[in-house]
Amino acid sequence: MSKVKITDIAERSGVSLTTVSRYFNHPELLSQETQNKIKTAIQELNYQQDNLARILVTGESNLVGVIFPHLHLSFYTELLNQLVKYGKEKGYNLIIYTSNDSKEEELQLIQNLLSYRIKGLILLSHILSAQDIERLPVPVISIERAGGNFKQINNDNFTGGKLAADLLIRNGCEVFIHINNDFREDWPSFKRILGFEYEVRNLCYERFIENDLTDPYMPKATESMKKLVQHIISKYAGKKIGVFCSNDDIASLFERQCIKNGIAIPDTIELIGYDNSPVSNYAIQPITSIDQNISLMAQIAIESLENYIPYESMVPATLIEKETTNK
Repeated sequence: MSKVKITDIAERSGVSLTTVSRYFNHPELLSQETQNKIKTAIQELNYQQDNLARILVTGESNLVGVIFPHLHLSFYTELLNQLVKYGKEKGYNLIIYTSNDSKEEELQLIQNLLSYRIKGLILLSHILSAQDIERLPVPVISIERAGGNFKQINNDNFTGGKLAADLLIRNGCEVFIHINNDFREDWPSFKRILGFEYEVRNLCYERFIENDLTDPYMPKATESMKKLVQHIISKYAGKKIGVFCSNDDIASLFERQCIKNGIAIPDTIELIGYDNSPVSNYAIQPITSIDQNISLMAQIAIESLENYIPYESMVPATLIEKETTNK
């Protein structure tokens, strides 16, 4: 069977060669009717696009590299879902890696991606320095990491922390707790701690950093949270406690331990997470959370591949009240 050509698709669908080319490279520029005609022709002719030939001719592909530090957290998995969704609309295919070990390993992963002539790199890990990233020969789009001379997409973390504290203060909490698995002062997420602590600076406040909570689905995370909850309720017995967690997964762990210990939420303890990821909605009591607008972050990242400008996009943070705080 002879190989199907672009001209065959154009003839079968009744459109020009330029229109067929646009279908493969910028389908969003075509009407849905035209897209359907070309799609039908492709299916009837059993056409398989030769991506290697495309790379050789154009010097680039429709492949996009994405590097996560891990996929333990609901924020990362939901962001991946949204990147795939918006990438599909633009005709991109994603190559996904996780990297949480060494700079050398991450640079090797990036070299592997570059061998595919990727359109660009979406980066969420914190291993490389800004200078390392600036030297990469492709557009780099970072999400929730320290800045440099490349495209950055960050949440308004400081406002997010303030919103959490303000709600707990309004609801009459007497003790304020922040729980985190880790932080560095150059991470954008550190600003959510600063925002929270700024609002409760003259009140009874304590910060807990537990590295065992990094992977919330490991047994050691459950054990660590069990001890932490018991410590908090013992130390602050008889007080109305407001708890702000660095992400929804940690908040969900906290909620489960409260339920096991018969602690009433939100009467005795009010609880707020961060991200407004699916886990906050599927918890036994849906968890009040600070919404990062994950969908918008993904949309900006995909659109930046076509219109790349190295500057920071700040995504607003909003408070989404659910069942773990009083209304």
